[in-house]
Amino acid sequence: MLEARGIETLIITGTLTNVCCESTARDAMQRNYQVIFVADGNAALSDAEHNATLCSMAAVFADVMTTAEVLGILASDKIRGAA
Repeated sequence: MLEARGIETLIITGTLTNVCCESTARDAMQRNYQVIFVADGNAALSDAEHNATLCSMAAVFADVMTTAEVLGILASDKIRGAA
């Protein structure tokens, strides 16, 4: 469905950072989507779990950004096909 709509970039927010959100981001990257993982738009049960996932996302799977950074990019229309 995303491909049919021309979606190329996924912006990930939600709970739990280190479970559902991380799994979604990893799967999206493996399917060749550009992934933005919103650092302050995800939550885990502990700061340690949250921060560990942010590190692994930034290393391999996604661009990690704050909500303000994402909103700035969206306002500038630099992301095409974002969902």
